[in-house]
Amino acid sequence: MDIYERLKGGEPINTRESKEFKEILWPETVRSRTLCHKINSLPPFDDKVRMLINELFEGKLPKSSQISTPFQIDRGHCVSIGEREFINEGLDVMAAGSITIEDDVLIGPQVTILTSNHDFNDLAILKNKPVLIKKKAWIGAKAVLCPGITVGEGAVVAAGAVVTKDVAPHILVGGNPAKYIKNI
Repeated sequence: MDIYERLKGGEPINTRESKEFKEILWPETVRSRTLCHKINSLPPFDDKVRMLINELFEGKLPKSSQISTPFQIDRGHCVSIGEREFINEGLDVMAAGSITIEDDVLIGPQVTILTSNHDFNDLAILKNKPVLIKKKAWIGAKAVLCPGITVGEGAVVAAGAVVTKDVAPHILVGGNPAKYIKNI
């Protein structure tokens, strides 16, 4: 099993001692952040932007999906984006644990998606859990999605919500921590 599958499965990694962190994970961070810097340095509708975003996602970004600049993604290799997405500006992603965004998802401005956290007893230990955003979900502006959560199909996460637990399908959640508000 490769390092990305192990991270997705929750295996802790020591960022100071792991050979795989230094030889595989860190170079992907450098590649992704360098590409994000290049992308964010261009005018938003420059023809080169789409080409560089496609490079960031290793050719896996569907033509029907759009990501507005600027944004920051630490590991493009670990992000899967479905069809007909609109991701607004200011996305901030830590993706070592993997992020899957299914079809027809709307993500508002300044959303943060985290798959990583640190061990309280040893901050060099990185712990990861995947984040899954199911079809037709809407993530409101400045929401924060924490490691290991699933946002259900057709669910809405209100602006500014901090999601620490799974969100059921077809409901609205909001607040910090996010709580059920109503059915949709």
